[in-house]
Amino acid sequence: MYIIFGEPLEQFFGNVLQERIKVRDSLRGWSDALRPEKNLYLPQYVVAGKYCDSGRDVWWKYVKKAAAKKTKPLLQGNLYHEIMAEIIPLAKKYIYNNGAMAGFDILSHLMELREGTIDGIFEGHRSDVMSLLRVSDINEIKDNMRKMWNYQAVQLAASVDMVISKFMRIEPDALVAKAIPVSVEQRLDGSRIGLSRQLSVDALHVPQTVMMDIKTGKPQPFHSITITGYAMAYESEFNRPVDIGCIIYPQFISGKGVPYIEKKLYVIDDAARTEFLGERDRKMKIIGDANDPGLASYCPKSCSYFMNCHPSGEDERIKAQAPSL
Repeated sequence: MYIIFGEPLEQFFGNVLQERIKVRDSLRGWSDALRPEKNLYLPQYVVAGKYCDSGRDVWWKYVKKAAAKKTKPLLQGNLYHEIMAEIIPLAKKYIYNNGAMAGFDILSHLMELREGTIDGIFEGHRSDVMSLLRVSDINEIKDNMRKMWNYQAVQLAASVDMVISKFMRIEPDALVAKAIPVSVEQRLDGSRIGLSRQLSVDALHVPQTVMMDIKTGKPQPFHSITITGYAMAYESEFNRPVDIGCIIYPQFISGKGVPYIEKKLYVIDDAARTEFLGERDRKMKIIGDANDPGLASYCPKSCSYFMNCHPSGEDERIKAQAPSL
């Protein structure tokens, strides 16, 4: 039994792991038919992002070479993702260095590292933190990072104890494989399917591979494109099928000492793969043709290119639609 985010694996995934997913071989990541026509290698966030549904953000970035403005939501998401990416390797390292210790020992060690890790993450983003965040923002984000760290530290310790309690003897490597079967920020070359050569992905090995991702914003229908692209990149590199993905959405509620965890499971079937390829080709066409695709149907002010599209600082379409008084 594996434990992930406080649930036994079988409970976390339900019956999805037992489903037999039929996928056409021509839509697997290893298929030569998926090679892009254009010699472009795009970051996955460019292919999968549809906050700008017209793709004008891609046009600004690659055709007009405009610098993306850094935003508070983007910085906040990066900070939260980094704290989650740090704790799992630290737990594994402790086991490898000290042997199959009890979960309490791992928990104590991780709690000792918490504040230093949080401070180090903020230091790595010092310039953006100083320009985008108020003191109250910093305090709130740090408090949420502590909640995430505490929660995951307890789950990791419990998972280790559960595995140790089932075996008379277990070596560190076997303990890590059983109790913490997650690879964090694994590097992949996604160029075979038109993605970056420097992809960074999370994967759960149980024993088949499940692509994992953590997003701190609201769930969006197009998030499935992200997990599908990662799965196909994994297939292209390892020649192993990946049929399931999962995105974790932690939310922070005032007065609640732990994050609320929402998960969405994705079956990476023919339809999902076709959608990813269609979006990849659409973005590549925008870059190749160099034609302005026009404004998105809705332009949030958090968009990195909002001021490029709306130099006045306001979406003129909204002002035009406002009733006169």
